[in-house]
Amino acid sequence: MQIPMPDPPFRQTEGNVRALLGAIPGKAALFDALNALALLDAARCDTTLSELALAWRRSGRARPDRPRLVLREFFGRYAARFAPEQTCSRALARSLGNLFCRALGPDLPVEALRAGDVAAVLDRYRTPRSRDGMADRIRTALRWGAREGFCDPRLAEAVPRTPVPFEEPSFFLPDRVERIFRAVEAHPGETSCAAGVVLTLGFFAGVRTVEIARASWEDLDLPGAVLRIPRPKGWTSGMRPRLVELEKNAVAWLGHWRRWTSARRRGREPRGPMAPDLRRFAGWKKAWLEPAGDSWGRSDHANVMRHTYATMHVGAFRNAAATALNLGHGRSTDMLEEHYRGLVAKAVAEQYWRIFPKEG
Repeated sequence: MQIPMPDPPFRQTEGNVRALLGAIPGKAALFDALNALALLDAARCDTTLSELALAWRRSGRARPDRPRLVLREFFGRYAARFAPEQTCSRALARSLGNLFCRALGPDLPVEALRAGDVAAVLDRYRTPRSRDGMADRIRTALRWGAREGFCDPRLAEAVPRTPVPFEEPSFFLPDRVERIFRAVEAHPGETSCAAGVVLTLGFFAGVRTVEIARASWEDLDLPGAVLRIPRPKGWTSGMRPRLVELEKNAVAWLGHWRRWTSARRRGREPRGPMAPDLRRFAGWKKAWLEPAGDSWGRSDHANVMRHTYATMHVGAFRNAAATALNLGHGRSTDMLEEHYRGLVAKAVAEQYWRIFPKEG
């Protein structure tokens, strides 16, 4: 039942108030309202109770009281906000909490956290890139805490930003990539076929390693020159499936490995995972490529195949938006320009897309 709030301020006799109390449930709340009206009347306030309640709510003081959390509880709740299948996000949140607890103590109240404390945590990171990456993670956690009412909203914006100088991503030139493919092609066998699939998807389709592990032959449409990525990296947090448009040499290489696999299976079309032995890829590189000086390890970035694809695709076709779409970056080219694309001449990039298998 709703009680109409009179305007101007409420004035009633004692008998009318008692009659009203007897007819309406929730007498305790009604007593509070009547006391508030009496205070307004005594102060000769011309504002009605309805108007005062709306003004109080707009001021932001009407939010319910939040529990006072210490750092250990705060980061525990932050990690629990992710879905169970978001194992990577949960692990990063827990590691962030461990970092803060070791540096500042697990029982420090979140309300007592200051910008100087955050800066002291960031001082543990020496290189600008690692420091800036950790600052982004801290900023995200503090913004969540501000939305939940656990900490000051201004704290997240006070996290310092470190300018990161430009570093050209590591990528391979066409002659080195061709030597790698010729080395694998020179070792016919089931193992070399599996390694060739990984190399083709990485160098000529730009597929992430985790997506290569999930790719299946049913996702490949060779006549249409398209590879479907139904479960891309980050799909548990809402990343949409995508289609990768394959260039002619990628179609030729994938067709080559598919025919070889089909012949091993007595003419049956290959089905299931395209790279079931992906964990052995490091061993393949060491066995075949290291003797020829073409292997890569810690001196090169782990995403060197994807970086090479991005660099050569933009260099040859001059369409950064299409490259970003194939890479799974959506319509934005910011990630491509900041972290993936190197600089090569168009003639060099065109040479890259002319690397075809010797047979077929």
